[in-house]
Amino acid sequence: MPQEMSYFTKDEVKEMEQSAAQTTEQEKNNNAARRQRKTDENRNRNNKNYTTLLWIVIALVAVLFVLAMIISVWNDKTTQAASVPTNASQAVSVDSAASEVQEVQQTELVGPQVSKDDWFMVLASPGNPLPEGFDPETELVDSAGYYLDSRAVEDFFAMEQAATDAGLQLKVISGFRSANRQQSLYEAQVQQFLNDGLSQQEAEAQAQRIEQKQYESDHNTGLAVDIVPTYKQTKDAAVITQLPEYQWLVEHAAEYGFILRYPQDKEEVTGVEFKPWHWRYVGKEMAAFLTENNLTLDEYWQTYFS
Repeated sequence: MPQEMSYFTKDEVKEMEQSAAQTTEQEKNNNAARRQRKTDENRNRNNKNYTTLLWIVIALVAVLFVLAMIISVWNDKTTQAASVPTNASQAVSVDSAASEVQEVQQTELVGPQVSKDDWFMVLASPGNPLPEGFDPETELVDSAGYYLDSRAVEDFFAMEQAATDAGLQLKVISGFRSANRQQSLYEAQVQQFLNDGLSQQEAEAQAQRIEQKQYESDHNTGLAVDIVPTYKQTKDAAVITQLPEYQWLVEHAAEYGFILRYPQDKEEVTGVEFKPWHWRYVGKEMAAFLTENNLTLDEYWQTYFS
């Protein structure tokens, strides 16, 4: 068989074989590098997917938390709305509670150590009569025939003398009244309102603000006295309040145990119209307390004795 001719020398063949071997090794390395890059790409893709999933979970948790907060706030508002009074009886309960708090605050005032049974604390007012047959022991305090409870006479004369020393002129125009006398005054007042066209009920209600029924008048206690200036014997409130005798009594009557029984700003409390001439004996300590705290005798009873 003829021998095949070689176009390459042995050295060239050897170099080509070495080159081929190197090429094969390089391809192996390249293939390995490609496989590693593929692995790395897959790993990165998996990491990104995991991170995305984690953020989705966090977002869902945040949304659930916000919804829970909204529901909680809504429930609180619903509960508060349900607790608000929705009818008249509940509103009255709130008002009653406020009144009780006010009464507690008032009783925090430390008043004189007195009892409702003390003779100078007796109360006669519209709807609150004295015991039937009530008849105090009295003494004359004016030559015109007006009387006052004998236990209050000394302080009255001291007040009258102090006013005289101040250059003032006090005149008594009414004092203790019997039950019969008071009832006749009340009925006369009722008749006057009837003549003015009021109904019987209206006339009686209006009369009570001026001349009360028997045993419901302060004059029945024997502790009340009507005082005006000697030179101006009138029961015109607008006139009386402008005179120096009235101003002096407002400033000094409590020093002698007397108070203005029916003040202008307390008509709804006393149930009687403003009477700047009507002064009532309650004792020096009580008079000072009531005057300093702007309280009527009625308010003291309501606060401390009810």
